[in-house]
Amino acid sequence: MGPQSGPPGPMGPPMGPATAYIPRTEPPPPGSRLQLALTLFAAASLAAVAIGISVPEDGHNAWHTVKAWGGVALIGAALTFAPALGSALRLAPYRAWQVAAGGAAGLGLYWVLFVLPDIGKNTSLATTVGVAAGIVVAWIAPGRQPADGPPGAHSRPPGPTW
Repeated sequence: MGPQSGPPGPMGPPMGPATAYIPRTEPPPPGSRLQLALTLFAAASLAAVAIGISVPEDGHNAWHTVKAWGGVALIGAALTFAPALGSALRLAPYRAWQVAAGGAAGLGLYWVLFVLPDIGKNTSLATTVGVAAGIVVAWIAPGRQPADGPPGAHSRPPGPTW
């Protein structure tokens, strides 16, 4: 019979009832889930801050009281998109995180200066949700540490220590 031993295998399709073939789908890589989360939190930040500033309450909206600071808050919320759009903008993960952290810091400053004193208003809730979403982006974004060294490696340029 040759080098094979035992009975030969079946020839042709297996016998039995026909079944549907369902291909196995692999779960998405963790990076794509993170990118989705970053995008959704950044969008929630921008939308909620815009709603909190623009929706009128008691006859006027927050633009009447915060003036240009509302623009600072919207720019801060827009900056939280940096980790989600980092590759399209050609930003290294560390730099994208720095941009998002700056945006989150701007949102936090806006919240302390303008939202916290009027925390009893309904629009303050929307703005608080937006600020929190922006902070979450900076918290979960990759690149919190530079790729070429330990934490704090880029905190001070080389030179004399005097």
